Amino acid sequence: MLRNIDYEKIIETICYVKGIKRNETLKILGDREYKYVLLLLLKKYKCSDIEYVHKDFPISSKTTVNYGLKKAEERFFINKEFREMYFEIEDILEKTSRI
Repeated sequence: MLRNIDYEKIIETICYVKGIKRNETLKILGDREYKYVLLLLLKKYKCSDIEYVHKDFPISSKTTVNYGLKKAEERFFINKEFREMYFEIEDILEKTSRI
């Protein structure tokens, strides 16, 4: 069940889990795992508007985003720890959206 979860909530939750401030979002790209989680969550909640991504991250094209998303999906199916991290962040998003 998709709730009204927007781009900002996803970014804030990843920053919270990673332990960084909102103005340090570039650190998300430095950690491949969190970058992949971000891309998967943006896709799931249909927040993948490229303008928002360009605002916070130096991603040059939609092709780069699509390639990252493909890698993220591969990692999701292969890596158990990655899946657990993804579901943990997703649970936090779901809990905060109910409030």
